[in-house]
Amino acid sequence: MEDIILHGDVYAALDWLENSSVAVAITSPPYWKQRDYGFPTQIGQESTPEEYIGRLVKIFSKLREKLKEDGVFFLNIGDKYLNRYGKSHLLQIPYRLAYHMIKDGWNLLDIIIWYKPNHMPSSAKDRFTNTYEPVMVFSKGPDSIYRGGSSVVKIPLQQTPWRHTAVFPEDLVSEMLRRTNIMSGDIVLDPFAGTGTVGTVVKRIRGNMPSKEIYSVMVEKGGSFVRIIEERTEIKRIIKLEDIPYDWSPVEEEPLPEVDPNPIMTDRHGEVFIAEESRGFLQALRGLSEEDFKNYHREDALYFFGVKNWSIDDLYYISRIFELEYVLRNMIVVAREGNWFPIFMFAHDSTRVAYKFYLDRVRIRPKSLDNPDWWREDFVGLRVRDISGKVRKEGRVAHILKRYEDGFPKILVIDWGENTSVEFALHPDSDEFIMEGLVFECPRCGAELKDPYDPVGTNSCPKCGLELWTELDTLPRIVEPIEVLEAMNELRNVEFTEDVRTEPNTVRGRKNTSSKFLSLDRMNWGASPGARKLILGNYFSKMRLYRIDQPAVAKYLTILRKHLNLSIRDVISYFPGEYEHTVGHWFRQDFGGSIPLPEDVEILKKILNVNTNLFDVLKRTALKFQTVKASRKGKNPGDFIEGLDDRELISYLRKLYQPPLEYVRGLDNPASRH
Repeated sequence: MEDIILHGDVYAALDWLENSSVAVAITSPPYWKQRDYGFPTQIGQESTPEEYIGRLVKIFSKLREKLKEDGVFFLNIGDKYLNRYGKSHLLQIPYRLAYHMIKDGWNLLDIIIWYKPNHMPSSAKDRFTNTYEPVMVFSKGPDSIYRGGSSVVKIPLQQTPWRHTAVFPEDLVSEMLRRTNIMSGDIVLDPFAGTGTVGTVVKRIRGNMPSKEIYSVMVEKGGSFVRIIEERTEIKRIIKLEDIPYDWSPVEEEPLPEVDPNPIMTDRHGEVFIAEESRGFLQALRGLSEEDFKNYHREDALYFFGVKNWSIDDLYYISRIFELEYVLRNMIVVAREGNWFPIFMFAHDSTRVAYKFYLDRVRIRPKSLDNPDWWREDFVGLRVRDISGKVRKEGRVAHILKRYEDGFPKILVIDWGENTSVEFALHPDSDEFIMEGLVFECPRCGAELKDPYDPVGTNSCPKCGLELWTELDTLPRIVEPIEVLEAMNELRNVEFTEDVRTEPNTVRGRKNTSSKFLSLDRMNWGASPGARKLILGNYFSKMRLYRIDQPAVAKYLTILRKHLNLSIRDVISYFPGEYEHTVGHWFRQDFGGSIPLPEDVEILKKILNVNTNLFDVLKRTALKFQTVKASRKGKNPGDFIEGLDDRELISYLRKLYQPPLEYVRGLDNPASRH
């Protein structure tokens, strides 16, 4: 026997193999809508998840014919969000696929959670970072060579020198093979071989254990990948195959089963409910459609429903809550003693309001930042991208007028090619705090408003009971961080002329930098090792300074507009014709709303001529250093939880939606009730 590469379409390759010849299949097929491989018969570019799943069910049905009667199939596949207007819905593709494969005749032995300790970070702030993928274990019949093991494995992603980013680490393949009673002479198949990781592991096992003369069959359509497989595995026999047409159809999904509904109603801001068995879980899901449930909870409520003794039905039917006007945001894995159970985070499918998700309460605080000494960094020559307005442009850092100190911003001169500007750059260790550092205060008593504007509930000061957001005098005061105000004062004091680009020390009274790179032509910035230390691949973004809730801005602008008896049409008339369909969005307090760009604020300020610092806040821009760095706020803890008992778990989840204490006190204040 020998290792083989079958160069061709997966269905044609499976058809080429002998029936009942494969002991173990291990694969990770192309994920839906993840990557375009550039050939018409590729898998993963189907129009809908149902088409994608239906096609894989057909292919894996063919694969089942090739397995031995006691063969095992390890299937790793990632999930995907349905990107749409409003909130994106987690599609549960792996579990829907497993459900339909069972209907097609497969036997599901296990679902192993592959936790990735070095998972990719995410900028998402309204859900948990994805940290794991499932590996589903199937058999052809009731008996198999699968030996089992822990249902949770922790294996890091593996760096490779190839562009192929669907990284299936060798250690994961080794772990799967260790779970089988594979025998000498057996064949291991990967029907979507990619860069040949499975073949590489088989080759290593064969070299380390001469008694296990196992062989690999690698199936790959892409010619560039075939060459990589050759290099990694040293497989000599390559068989080129012609495509074989085959019929497949989208799967037909099933609605939630008709069980007695059990609407969970304990907290109008959200719920945590963990069922012991599937029936209780499905009854709670059915309760989502009850009017009592919908009327009881706020529109921005957040829900966590789980089930300890789960079945594939639970993992499948949770995806159907989309039909009940809810969106699934995370499937959280709770790991305990080698086993796991799911908790699903979901919210109303509302385009009117965002759900409350207080991520900062559960961030993992860094033990140490391990960030560079930013004061010493020489950023001269570094690229700057202006994304603050309609017209995007690029420039370079020409001078440092003031370096970082004590968490405060630094001041830079930016050469945009045709002109030059002085900007302040947020300190990389404190940029998140500054950008989210606006404080809203009651205009009567000065109390800080933790949730300044509630678009679907009460808006009263928790301390004095003043009803806010009704007219000009009840608009909350906006207080900016002291670091920003001092930076603005610094900028105002800079005396600056255009010749600063060619004369480094001409800013009066200020020594900016003696960097030797200032003498380089702009085309050569970054050409030397010292200049490349200007952090090759990193850059500054000029962007809106503050992260501020759009509904609060819209409410502010609406009250200012109404105070002056102006209609939205009146406001539109002050802007150029291309703003016809833009201005109205500034006054919308839903997912269709937007915030005016800094360049538009000056016109708005003249129209809505009221003494407020809102316009200053909206106009502020700053440079933010774009790099991979530890954050003082801490990292998103991810969708994998371990080490918590039931009481601790429930408390942890409730933190994520319960309103600030000051807000609750406001609800209890009789003066705050409508």
